[in-house]
Order: sequence, then structure tokens, then C-alpha cells
Amino acid sequence: MGQFITVEELPRYAPGELMLDSSAVGKSDFRLRVFRYAPSDIWVPPNENFLIVVYREGTTSMNRRVTGLWKQDHVGRGVTTLLTRAEPSNWRWSHDIEVSHFYISPTLMAKTASEAFDRDPEGIELHDLLRIEDPVLTWIGDRMVQEVSEGAPGGRLCYDALALQASVHLLRRYASVQFRMPCAQGRFRPAHARLIEDYIEQNISRNITLEELANICNCTPVQFARKFQVHYGMRPHAYVLSRKVQRACQHLRKDRLALKEIALLSGFSDQSHLNRIFRRHLNITPAEYRRNCLS
Repeated sequence: MGQFITVEELPRYAPGELMLDSSAVGKSDFRLRVFRYAPSDIWVPPNENFLIVVYREGTTSMNRRVTGLWKQDHVGRGVTTLLTRAEPSNWRWSHDIEVSHFYISPTLMAKTASEAFDRDPEGIELHDLLRIEDPVLTWIGDRMVQEVSEGAPGGRLCYDALALQASVHLLRRYASVQFRMPCAQGRFRPAHARLIEDYIEQNISRNITLEELANICNCTPVQFARKFQVHYGMRPHAYVLSRKVQRACQHLRKDRLALKEIALLSGFSDQSHLNRIFRRHLNITPAEYRRNCLS
């Protein structure tokens, strides 16, 4: 046995009657097993996977210790217990129970977190929760059991869709996710570039700081400026000014507003500022640009 136990090794430490296994239907990185357990007092070594226990039948007083003191509560149908990966645990219960186990690999959780939050996770931990009442997880557990039991056409697709839904739900509500600081080299990810561009367009009429742009990508301002230069071929300030000029052009082509109003709507401090930047970018004044558009 290695440092962490596998799905196959778990019954050595938590012996029970295996009722159902999803290995023939679902993906291996989100595995479902259903067990019936007699009253037990067990110690389980650190698991390589995240473990979610969804109680299906029976009620009992459950005692569990992961780190620190024992926790005690009553569990039964509609209750879920969470156990993060890589932690040893003690379990003690006094009545027969039937449970569904979700075993979720760290690779799947990291991939799902990256897609859900559009950021690269450094580490993921589930909260140490002995008892939660979550109808979503209960429903997913029941549907997974149904798909595995019936073996109907499309069962693998349905199972994998339910696995993704459960993973996202757990990450949103019951996980602590630490994210990597993005590398200062190279281009932005496409989703980050869209967020940056949308943010600038939506806030073009005011002063946009480097710090708030950097926060969109969880960068430091220095990292953000370097990546921005690589991605767009110009500094952030220059890009923002170019977008302000383009916004001013839009107003000049279609609006009869005074130049000082267009300056403020386009994010310039005053008409003089608009004139100076506009001429620098287009080698023409705003008034001349408007006349050319009307001629």
C-alpha cells in the first residue's frame, strides 16, 4: 500500500456489503459505490480521493474524527457527510445503514475547478462536515444509482453529466480552493482576455486603474502589465486610451452632443484632454473628424 489508499483498498478498513459499483458505467475519476454496513468502529488511512457519503437507508448516531476532537450527530436518509482527501479518519456508528460513496479524484476536481472558476487551482479541500442536508446531492446520488442499476441506453452520458453537476456543486458550496498566481509570461487565456475587454468597455467613462484590471486575473499589477504587453502589443494605459478614442468616434459619428459632453462620456477629464489624445491617435481634431463624417 502506498501513502494513500485507493477505492479498492477502502473495504479492508471499512468492511461492508457491496451492493452496487459504477465502474462499468461511469468514468473512473468519479466512482459510485453503494454499501450496507453493520454497526462499526473503524479507522481509515488517508484516501487518495475526496469521499462523499450520501445516506440512503437507516438512521444512526455517527461519531467521526478527522483532526482534533470527535464530532457526533445523527445521520439518515437525506444527510450527506464530506471527507476531504489525504486525511486519516475514525468512524463509529451503532445501527445498520446503507450509503452511497462518491469517490472523486483530485485530477477531476482540479479540472472542474479550473473550468468553473477560469483559474488554475493550487489546492482544493472539502470542508470537514459530518452532517449536511443537501437535496441536490441526495437527488444526484439517487439518479446515479438508477443509471447504474438500469443500464439503459445513454447511461454513461447521464452518469458523467451527473458527476460534473455534483463536482461543481461541491466546489461552489463545500470547498476551499486556493488558486495559483498566473505566470507573468505569455498571453492571457481567451476567457481572461474577454473579461478584461468587457470590463474596459463597461467602465470606459471613468478612470480605470491598473490594480482593478489586474484583479480580474488574480495578477499583481506588474504581472498583469507584462502579460498585457505580450497579448495586446501595448501597455494597458495605451490600450484604454485607444478604446476611449474609439468611443469618442462613435459619439461623434451619431450624436450631436457638445464636445465637452462627449469627452466626459468617453472617459476624458475634459474637452482639452479629448482634443490632445484624439489628435495624437488620429492626427485630426474631434471637430474635424465630425465634419468629415457629415460631409
